[in-house]
Amino acid sequence: MARPPKSEIQGYNISIVGKSLQVTDAIRNYVFEKLAKIEHFADRIIDVTVTLDAQKLEHSCSIIMNFGHFHIKVSASTDNMYSAIDKASDRVIKLVRRYKTKLQSTRAKHLSTVDIHVNVIKALDDDLAAINDDITAENARKEEGRYMLHEVVAKETVALKTLTEGEAVMKMEISDDPLLIYRSEEDQKIKVIYRRSDENYNIVQIP
Repeated sequence: MARPPKSEIQGYNISIVGKSLQVTDAIRNYVFEKLAKIEHFADRIIDVTVTLDAQKLEHSCSIIMNFGHFHIKVSASTDNMYSAIDKASDRVIKLVRRYKTKLQSTRAKHLSTVDIHVNVIKALDDDLAAINDDITAENARKEEGRYMLHEVVAKETVALKTLTEGEAVMKMEISDDPLLIYRSEEDQKIKVIYRRSDENYNIVQIP
């Protein structure tokens, strides 16, 4: 199995892996040409892995394309490697177009909004924890006044959108935000959706 070194094109990494196949310069350049066409339809690509396999009369191409918080995986097999690369790349473009169309229709939908008020909290001094460790029991009350609670330094008004659960999940998938507060279209409840460490999502209803 030949594994050429990773190449960096347009700010993301591309790995081309050959199984039972030598990845020639011609094949590598053909893959790059196809990926360049996908770039016209997709953005925020992190990395791409293209696996090429040749087994007797069957040639296959598998493409895994990672974005911010989701990925696309497709594969195609024919009796010709170039044809397999064509079919796999066409499937990637089709999936990206479908996702973007769904996203655009969601954005174009009229969403009722209300304003919520958000307090901007000033961060505590990084050394506060170390200072607290040095304060002894006998002077703790004297020092208490020096270490106040978080201070509200500004206030903002944020539009609270009404979303379906699917729309809320989609917005999290295409953003790097850790959480999103929204009004549920299904039951009109205020809810918070946040990203877990395993990249899944939890939705919490605010009483």
